[in-house]
Amino acid sequence: MPYLKQIKIGKKILRFPVYFPDATRGVIRSLDNRDLLEAGIEGLILNPYHLMSLLKTKTIKKLGGIKAYMNWPGLAITDSGGWQLLSLIYKDRSFGRVTDEGVVFYKGSLGEKQKHVLTPERSIQVQMDLKADILICLDDCPRKHPSIEELETSVRRTIDWARRCKTEYEKQLKKRRFTEVRPLLLAVVQGGSDKKLRRECARELVKIGFDGYGWGGWTANKKGNLDLDTARFIVAQLPENKPKFALGVGYPWDIINSFKVGYHIFDCVIPTREARHKRLYVWTKDPNRVNILKTNSRKLFRFFYPDKAKYRADSKRVDQFCDCRLCQNHSRAYLHHLFKIGDSLAWRLSTIHNLRIYSKLIEILRKSVS
Repeated sequence: MPYLKQIKIGKKILRFPVYFPDATRGVIRSLDNRDLLEAGIEGLILNPYHLMSLLKTKTIKKLGGIKAYMNWPGLAITDSGGWQLLSLIYKDRSFGRVTDEGVVFYKGSLGEKQKHVLTPERSIQVQMDLKADILICLDDCPRKHPSIEELETSVRRTIDWARRCKTEYEKQLKKRRFTEVRPLLLAVVQGGSDKKLRRECARELVKIGFDGYGWGGWTANKKGNLDLDTARFIVAQLPENKPKFALGVGYPWDIINSFKVGYHIFDCVIPTREARHKRLYVWTKDPNRVNILKTNSRKLFRFFYPDKAKYRADSKRVDQFCDCRLCQNHSRAYLHHLFKIGDSLAWRLSTIHNLRIYSKLIEILRKSVS
């Protein structure tokens, strides 16, 4: 099957594969835009639920959209808010409730008492106000171990909500008179590990028609590994000429394996969150001299924990194969010191490093299909 190499969004070219770090509340913690661009990051994924509960979307719209608000020159995806059903409401019912009409959140982004209603229509309106390049339909993302009845409800709602999102999207395009850059609209395929439900969801979404499709829900199998069987099955149900988004994927080796079965877009909080928690990724081999697609992907990386005492006087780089600001300018000993004294520079340098590991991986994967 031919691999889709790029798509056009207005005058911008989005090359595949691509990784978008999660700037959930409009920021990658401790980094500015120059840090992100220097690390090779081309786009960010933002969350409408968190942004609408922290900021008035009308204010962001008035200021020119979320990218203008952040002064971000790259691309932006806005997640629908569907993941919050899994991470917040289905995990803790005090956060809200879900009905066929939509979602009601009882709390805001910081856990404060607020009420926010997010219907498919409202989700599209908010994402349009944020002026992202790629929008995602609101979907019903079930809990980690759902019953078959819960999966059936999730698929039914996801299809219905996607249809309503598409209708509202077309209405907003006419209302707002988009003449140059039309944001793309992606729908999410739900169904858990049930292939019959995954097929039903995918086929109905394809009938409605979208610019791309996402692998939704929990992406791990019962053993805790990436569920590549389901991933491969979903790709087989979707049009070859449409981008596929592996939502929430993932670890570097999971990105490699998802790429192999046909996915184009990846996002996750892993590299930025783990950098702040003193876990960095390093190459075990020179990535420029190894065939990434034919090597055991898990063995290409190892973890580096800078707070370990053995690095207190270590003058070596964190990663001899990395060209990031940390590895080119500072030693393991210095990073150890920064974490020990709790200085925010430790966060910043570690986050830049982990993001550069991901962007370098993307560069190599692109070369493999060029």
